[in-house]
Amino acid sequence: MATRSEARAVGQREFTGGSTWARGVGIDRTWAAALPNILTQSVMVPALLLSRLAMGWIFLYAGIDKIITHFSASGYLLHSTKGPLTFWFHSLGSNQAAIHVINPLVIAGEILIGMTLVLGLFTRGGVFWGSVILMIFYLSQFPPTTNPFMGYHLVYILLLVVLGALGAGRILGLDALVERIPWVKRNRAVTLLLG
Repeated sequence: MATRSEARAVGQREFTGGSTWARGVGIDRTWAAALPNILTQSVMVPALLLSRLAMGWIFLYAGIDKIITHFSASGYLLHSTKGPLTFWFHSLGSNQAAIHVINPLVIAGEILIGMTLVLGLFTRGGVFWGSVILMIFYLSQFPPTTNPFMGYHLVYILLLVVLGALGAGRILGLDALVERIPWVKRNRAVTLLLG
């Protein structure tokens, strides 16, 4: 009978050896080694990849649509916000100097967040800023009309956190390639944005 550490070492060798699909696409070994190999290969990897691409498309499309439709945040801030922060959002919506800053920030932010997720490049940075922008949108509509507190913005934030925690940018993403660059390996701050 093998000890727990021996069993863990065998599982790690099975995961990292051979031609496992999960290893080939750069799944984080910290959590994948604890799961059965078949679960990692057949369920988790495709689910993480599809979730990352779906969230990336949501952000990318939202930003591009705002360019096409000549988006202005003032209409949203003045007429669609509610809750305890309504006064703050209304004051931003009525301030033209603030609108000239907010409009390009929202559009560029959504496009850049979408690109980081679709390409799998600096994914954790995109996850962080995506969560920030979604939390601002959530607070502008708090409380949600369909539920006492849980809105789709929070579900998206939770999904983004899972994608960042599990290193979804390494699955058929550019983060796996960027992490191999020697300069990146030496700079911990850069590696925190990858994955």
